[in-house]
Amino acid sequence: MKKQILSVGLLIAAMSAHAQMKYEPVSDTLKIQLIEDINLHKTGNPNVAKPLSTKSNLTMMETPQPIAIVTHEIIEQQQAKQLSDVLQNVNGVYITSSRGNSQDSFGGRGFSLGNDNIFKNGTRINSGVFPEVSGLERVEVLKGANAMLYGNTAAGGIINMITKKPRFNNGGSIGLSGGSWNSYKPTVDFYGPLSDKVAYRVNGAYEYAESFRDVVESQKYYFNPSFLFNLGEKSQLIVEADYLKNDFTPDFGIGTITNKDLSYTLNDKVDRNVFFGTDWQYQNVEQASTNITFNHQLSTNWTLNAVASYQNYTKDYFSSERVQWGYANASATRLSWSRPFNKTYNEQNYGSAQVNINGEFNTGKINHKVLLGTDADYGQADSYTYNLGATTNILYLDDPSTWGNVAMPTSADKDKTRATTRRIGAYIQDFVGLTKELKVIAGLRWSYLENMPSIKSDYLKNGEKSIVKNSATSDQAFSPKIGLVYMPNDNLSVFATYTNSFTANSGRTVFDEPLKPTTIDQYEVGAKKNFWNNTIAVNLSLYQIIYHDFYQTAQFAADGVTPNSDTAVKEFAGKMRSQGVELDITGNPTKNISIIGGISYNNSVYLDTPALTGYVEKQKLVRTPATTANASVFYKFTEDLKGLKLGVSAYYVGDRLAGWNDTKTGNNSLAARNGVSRIFKVKDFTTVALSAGYEWSKFAVQGKVGNLFDTENYNVHENYSVNPITPRNYYLTLTYKL
Repeated sequence: MKKQILSVGLLIAAMSAHAQMKYEPVSDTLKIQLIEDINLHKTGNPNVAKPLSTKSNLTMMETPQPIAIVTHEIIEQQQAKQLSDVLQNVNGVYITSSRGNSQDSFGGRGFSLGNDNIFKNGTRINSGVFPEVSGLERVEVLKGANAMLYGNTAAGGIINMITKKPRFNNGGSIGLSGGSWNSYKPTVDFYGPLSDKVAYRVNGAYEYAESFRDVVESQKYYFNPSFLFNLGEKSQLIVEADYLKNDFTPDFGIGTITNKDLSYTLNDKVDRNVFFGTDWQYQNVEQASTNITFNHQLSTNWTLNAVASYQNYTKDYFSSERVQWGYANASATRLSWSRPFNKTYNEQNYGSAQVNINGEFNTGKINHKVLLGTDADYGQADSYTYNLGATTNILYLDDPSTWGNVAMPTSADKDKTRATTRRIGAYIQDFVGLTKELKVIAGLRWSYLENMPSIKSDYLKNGEKSIVKNSATSDQAFSPKIGLVYMPNDNLSVFATYTNSFTANSGRTVFDEPLKPTTIDQYEVGAKKNFWNNTIAVNLSLYQIIYHDFYQTAQFAADGVTPNSDTAVKEFAGKMRSQGVELDITGNPTKNISIIGGISYNNSVYLDTPALTGYVEKQKLVRTPATTANASVFYKFTEDLKGLKLGVSAYYVGDRLAGWNDTKTGNNSLAARNGVSRIFKVKDFTTVALSAGYEWSKFAVQGKVGNLFDTENYNVHENYSVNPITPRNYYLTLTYKL
């Protein structure tokens, strides 16, 4: 820790050398961005902002899509620690699972949002780690299907984390946070000019935290330097680096109980703090990325934006897993489980580039706002596996003495599999103003996705290499988007859209044929309305998403009799339908009050599934709550008690199902063959947080009580990795503004 403190001190001294440099004006391009940010931060109304994630110059009111923006002011006043805390301000987005407590997995509108849906500064980023939120300027969530802009993405939406950018005025802050379970976190944020054409910004953080879960702890390092170069009156270059190292204890939670009839229930027999792992297990993750952004004003009405990005991600993992209780044999009366272990090492190298050109012109009396773009990426992922030595490791639920530690198993290299993927896309979009009030938007994207042959190196055969069967695939698709926007005035926008997208499927059929891509249709109508002199936004949307040609792991081989155990062999499973409604209310109705609120309802089910092997139709999808709601109110005193700020936040997640969706008949699992359900319910819950802060001169102190009423609930990955949510907790932040 002394090294970290020394590093912070040297960094503060170095940056303070620029404290007396005067402000210099920025380029016209950046000046526009800053003005729009100021409008958003002043009013709290996302409808007056310009979303950066749409790649176009359309305003929020012109964009026929619900978009949520969570600014750094909200992140800081709520003292958010994880991205999941930030996204509690976005209704309809929720945690689907927390497998091994190694990352937060999100869902939206009934669909899981994986690596293809998580972005930082507009480029895909590996979601296998908890991202650092202290360096974020804002988080934008584009709800629904986004294939026209981003290609192969799940239909629930995309999450784009935008980091803080350099500025030409001196400023920044130094902070220290601490709270429950011996957590502490120093942060630094410095920005200012290096010359009249160059500005910098440096964000950094170190965090150590234990947990309400026994044994579990984490340690995080974060460093985010960036530079802005005004190359001329019309050109701007931004160079950013981002480094995150996170070492922590994997935690698969308290598990489920498998009863004699093979039905599953939550393991509520033990306290929330009980840890069934070992004191040596670990997961060490490093993520480093660079972004280069070039902005250029081609002419009065035409601009160019180009982004190049590179990312390296590594994960070193050795842990016990899957605490899932059962019975040793048919005659056993005691619940037991043989705790398994797993060791892996993963490395991913990923590069991407994109170019976007925006322009505006008229054809007669008809106005056009055009987006032309292309993007490409290349990813190479290496996965290492190991052979582990045997261990005697039986746990009994009614005997805590068996829950203890065991020695680390021996390990030996087994194999490495290299998977390589490349994608390319081109798109065009035209926003046509037929009249002052009526607009039409039309867009089309062509996408090509190729999985090159995976290469397996077998270390048990002196590194002998072979091609993984059926690993090579290639798919291409067109993704159209069309919609109407009616804007009778600047404060009201009503829209209707249709979009089509696709998802590539990996694996093969039982007849050894490649799988076709899945197509997705989305229909949406909505309205955006500003009230109280543009200080309050009320946005409403209704949608239906049809997910065609869904595939599942095949239950039997081609003969229809032999059970299949190969997860790469799949069969047609019907389609999924997601229907829902979302309502958002956001803004600052007065200079003292800021509010964020929303509610969503979603019904996602399987339809038209095969008679023998398909999922039960119209049963809600697992890990998808029907209802989510959020509310946050902060009041800042500006006269009496000036400097004092009070706030309250609430977050609600409705009932959801966990485990696996029920199948009809013929499933090769024992539970399904016996007609026993493999699904169980997780009850709804509400958490409430209270905040209080005080600012004077350049100092600020803010405290928070999270989960005020000590609600007990769980994030569940299938029927294992049942992780309790955080109990009542306390957090305090001290800040000095430069």
